[in-house]
Amino acid sequence: MTAVEIVALVISIVGAVSAICAIVAFFVNRGKDKYDNGNTDGSLRADVKYMRNSFDDLRLDVKEVARKQDALGERLIRVEESTKSAHKRIDTLEKEIHRTEDN
Repeated sequence: MTAVEIVALVISIVGAVSAICAIVAFFVNRGKDKYDNGNTDGSLRADVKYMRNSFDDLRLDVKEVARKQDALGERLIRVEESTKSAHKRIDTLEKEIHRTEDN
């Protein structure tokens, strides 16, 4: 074998090994990409689930605030009615006081 043939053989072997390494790297990286995509997908799903739970908690809090507001509204109505009644009684007492003072 001549030197040119040996160099050509070595270059062929190096090229074949390089091609095999490239193919192996492609498949390894393709699997890694799938893993990364799955990891990202899992993270997004967890974040969406956390936000859904947070919104559910907020919805419950809003409902509780609405119930309390309704209860306070009812109490306010009762207080206003009681105040009207008290004013009527005070007016009646004032009229009686004025009558007794006039006599």
